[in-house]
Amino acid sequence: MSFCHPLKRLRPAALVLSLLALLLAAIPGAHAAADASRAHEKPLRIAIVNTYGQILSDMYYGESLRRIREAIAPRALQVNIYGPDTFLDAAAANQFDMAIASYGLTSIMLRKTGGARVLTAVNRRALDPYAGNGAAIITRADRRDINTVEDLPGKTLAAMSITAFAGWQVPMAELTARGIDVKRGFRNIKITGEPMTQILDMVQSGEADIGFVVNCLLEDAEALGRYKLEDFKVIEDRSAESGSLCRHSTRLYPNWSFSIKPQLSPDEAKAVVMALLAIEPSKSISMHWTLTPDGTGADEVFQRLNLPYAESFGLRDLLLEYSGEAFGVLAVVLVLIVNIIVLTAAVRIRTKQTEKALAAKMQSDLDARRAALKLKTMEKVSAVGTLSSMAAHELKQPLTVINNYAGSLRRRLLRGGEVPRETLIEALSEIEESGLKAADVINLVRGYASNKDRTFVRVDLSAAARHALERNRKIARIVYADFEPNVYVQADAIELELILINILKNAAAAVSDVEDPLVRFKIWSDADYAYASISDNGKALTDEQFAQIGQIGRTTKTNGLGLGLAIVESLLEAHGGALRMERLEPCGIRSTIRLPLDKKGSPASDPAGKEKRKE
Repeated sequence: MSFCHPLKRLRPAALVLSLLALLLAAIPGAHAAADASRAHEKPLRIAIVNTYGQILSDMYYGESLRRIREAIAPRALQVNIYGPDTFLDAAAANQFDMAIASYGLTSIMLRKTGGARVLTAVNRRALDPYAGNGAAIITRADRRDINTVEDLPGKTLAAMSITAFAGWQVPMAELTARGIDVKRGFRNIKITGEPMTQILDMVQSGEADIGFVVNCLLEDAEALGRYKLEDFKVIEDRSAESGSLCRHSTRLYPNWSFSIKPQLSPDEAKAVVMALLAIEPSKSISMHWTLTPDGTGADEVFQRLNLPYAESFGLRDLLLEYSGEAFGVLAVVLVLIVNIIVLTAAVRIRTKQTEKALAAKMQSDLDARRAALKLKTMEKVSAVGTLSSMAAHELKQPLTVINNYAGSLRRRLLRGGEVPRETLIEALSEIEESGLKAADVINLVRGYASNKDRTFVRVDLSAAARHALERNRKIARIVYADFEPNVYVQADAIELELILINILKNAAAAVSDVEDPLVRFKIWSDADYAYASISDNGKALTDEQFAQIGQIGRTTKTNGLGLGLAIVESLLEAHGGALRMERLEPCGIRSTIRLPLDKKGSPASDPAGKEKRKE
C-alpha cells in the first residue's frame, strides 16, 4: 500500500525513538494512585441530549436524575445538557461519565469513544422498549398535495440536526430505501437545532412543507397544551399496524439508551443501574428503564445512508480518516516483528498448546453433532408415537361407519326384504369414503414410521374447511360458516384436514345435548397469519373441567380417550401454528387455530367470495 514507501526511508534513530516512546507509555504515572483517591471528591457527570425542550426533558428524565443523585450520595451529580452534535464532541473530550441519548446516537458515541449501553427507556406511550423510537414525517393537516412519501420530493424540509437518529437518519434511510434521492430530492432543507418543537412551529406556519420529528412528540406536546394533533398530518402513519400509541411513519427502533463510560467505577455503575431499574411505572412517572438490546438495528440505518460508523466501515475508509494513526500503527508493527523473531521459542510452545486446544474443540464439536443427531432421532420417535395415537383416535370413526352400514345391510338382507337401490348406493358410498379416510390415516402414519418428511404445499384454508364439512355431513348440518376466500397457508393437506375435523367433532359433541345446537366456523387472515375459529353453544364448564381440556386421558365424551386436542396441538406445532381455547359467556367454547400466512405467489381468484352456510 502507499504507506509502505515512507517506512523504507526511516533511519535507525527513528526506530530507537519509537521503542523508547512505547516503553515510556507503558510506565504508570506517578500520581495515578493520588488521583484515584481524590476521585470521590469530583462530581459524577451525566450527559443528557436535550432535543425536546426543557419542559419535556424534565418530564422524561426528572425522576431518573433524582434516583441517580440518591444512589451516589454524598457524591454530587453534575448534569450536562447537549445537542446531538455537541454530544459527540463532548464524548470525544471525555466530558461525562454516563449518558442518556437516543439509541442511534448512543451507538455512534460508543463506537467512536468506547463504553457500554446498559439500559433502554420505557415510557407511557411506547410500552415496548425495543420498538419505541422512530420518526413521524409531518405536514399541515390541510395540505392536500402531500399524502404519501412519493409526494415529498421538491418540498421544503425542516429537521433538527443531521446527526439526530430518529429526527434525521431513520427517515432519510427509509426514503433512500424507497428510491428517493435524499441529497437532491428536496427544494430546501432547514436545520432548526434544539428544541425539536421548533419544527412543529415551522410546519404550522407554512415556513416548511414537511418536518421530521421523533414519534410521540406530537402527543406529548399536545398534552402540554401547546399544539393540537388535528393541526398536523402524519405521512403514511404506521401506528395501527405496529399497535403503537404514537403516530409514526417509519420502522420503530429501541427507545433511548442509558450508557456508561469506562472510567465509571463498577460499584458506582452498579448503584446507578440498580436505582434506575427500581423505578416503577406509574401515572406520575413518564419513564422507567429496562435491559437493553444490541446496536445492530442502527447499522441498517447507517449503511443505507453510507455513514462511517456502520459495522461495514472498511479498512480503506479507516486509512483515509486516520492516515496519521495508520502510519504509527505500521511503525509499531515493525517493532513487533523484531520481537517475534526474538521470542520464536515461546511462540512454538504456545502453538503446541493451541493445537491441543483446537483438537479438544474439534472433539467437542463432534460430540455436539452426535448429541444433535441423537436428539433428532428422539424427535422422530416422538413424532411416530404421536401419530400412532392419532391413528388409534382417527381410525375409530371410519371403522365405526363401515361396521354400522355393513351390519345394517346384512340384517336387512337376512330378513329377506329388498334393499332400495338408492339406500344401497348411499351405504356403499359411505363405506367407500370411510375406507379411503382410514387409508389416508394409515399412509400418513406409515410415512412417519419410515422417516418420510412432511410434504408441505400451498393450501387454501377455506377450501380445506369446506372439504372437512363435506366429509362430515352430520356435523355440517349444525354449522354456520363464514369463510374468507383465498386464505393460503403452507401445510400437509391431510394433517390440516385432521386438525379441522378434530376441532369440529369436539364442538359437535359439546352441543349434542343442547336444545338448539349451533357451531360457528369462521376463517380470516391478517397481514401475517391465517386463523380458523370454531365456537359452540355447549353447556357451561366448571373451572376444573376447562382446565382439563387438552390433557391426554381427560375427556368429557363417553368412551373417549382424550387424544383429540393433544394430536391437534402436535400437528399445529409441526406447522409453526398454535391453538388457543377460550371459555365463552354464558356458555360454550371457542377454539382458535393460527397458522403462518403464505404470502408467496398470487392467490387464485375465488368468485364465490365469502360464503355463509347453515344447513
